[in-house]
Amino acid sequence: MPEHLDATDEVNALAEAVPGAAVAVPQGVAAIALTMAMKYHDMSMIKDGQLYQQYKLEGRNIRNIELSDVFETAIQIERHLMAANERVSAWMLEALEVAITEADADDATP
Repeated sequence: MPEHLDATDEVNALAEAVPGAAVAVPQGVAAIALTMAMKYHDMSMIKDGQLYQQYKLEGRNIRNIELSDVFETAIQIERHLMAANERVSAWMLEALEVAITEADADDATP
């Protein structure tokens, strides 16, 4: 990797300067979503030259992955992760409603 693109030293220096600094939830989720999107698109790329040529000969549609594709995937993942709290809350409320209903039915039974 070229020197001007390697930010490892700067990131390490920042981590040492502010150890244990809290990251706000939306920014943390966005960072996780972007990392997951980059991994997803990295896994879906064809890295083997022979496999690429075989796909090309078979006429499979191979499209280039643009940066916008990665960001769009990250946005979808971020929406899913941010909505997770609402989904879990809904499941817990449903479970509590069922438990209360069952407890009331047991109390009403003579």
